[in-house]
Amino acid sequence: MAVILFVGAETAADVPLFPPPFDKAVHFGYYGIMAGLLAYGVGLPWLIVPLIVVPVIGAADEWNQSFIAGRDASPWDWLADEAGTVFAVFLYWKWRKKKNRKTVTGDE
Repeated sequence: MAVILFVGAETAADVPLFPPPFDKAVHFGYYGIMAGLLAYGVGLPWLIVPLIVVPVIGAADEWNQSFIAGRDASPWDWLADEAGTVFAVFLYWKWRKKKNRKTVTGDE
């Protein structure tokens, strides 16, 4: 998912995909999915990893966009990336805690 951001950055400048404010929802969702998948991959003990890595990718994407004609870097886009990341990791954490509780108590 991270590679697609950088490889497709110039192509995305040709056609505006989502007008504001809907682009923030796309940022939230895309980075949330990325963080959720990474959280699932690293597991509960390592949830700090997606909370650091995904926002860094978002910041790098915004920085990259600042060099592409027709695109702009926006701190608001990065904030939407960050919000999606935190939300997804929180949902994953809640899901795993609930799943672990059922396993321990035998409710499954």
